[in-house]
Amino acid sequence: MKNLLLATAVVASLTLAGCATTPSKPLTFDQLGQFSNTPLNAQTFRIGFKTSPNMSYGTAEEITLVKAAQTTVQKGFLFFKVLDDPSNRSQQPPRQAVVYPSPPPYPYGYYRRYPGFWPDPFYDMPQVVTLDPVQVAYTIECFKTEKTAPKDAFDARLILQSLGPKYGLSPTGEILPAPTATAPAPSK
Repeated sequence: MKNLLLATAVVASLTLAGCATTPSKPLTFDQLGQFSNTPLNAQTFRIGFKTSPNMSYGTAEEITLVKAAQTTVQKGFLFFKVLDDPSNRSQQPPRQAVVYPSPPPYPYGYYRRYPGFWPDPFYDMPQVVTLDPVQVAYTIECFKTEKTAPKDAFDARLILQSLGPKYGLSPTGEILPAPTATAPAPSK
């Protein structure tokens, strides 16, 4: 009976440990959030990105920049400039709130009298919670050559070469296939 209980406890702990350590499958570029790509004329586009509140505003801005570079290359251009559009200036990071944990259920004096109590130093730590989904949008103007592009224009190919692999994009802006797990070779 004792061995059966021990075996059950070991199996249960291994099962829970296996679930806790199984990594989730990484998201592809298109699964990071909702993208919008609105052509305003032949070389001007409005690129938008909306994601869940758990992504930081800085990361959302970076992903929008990568999407702008991808759109630029896919439309046959090499350079783009983020225009000083009034809608770009009015964008603000999402609202955040500070949340404090609920007070302990027993009066403080109870804990002082209990000899085995050791207070948790992280219990009263406030947490910052993002309330709104993150939204970023840029109006970009695209250029075919470096001579026609302004000095402060971004090189779309350079952005895709440097940041593209981080988000699963090739240097041409194509979505790379998700890596498949390969079994290790048997040892001899």
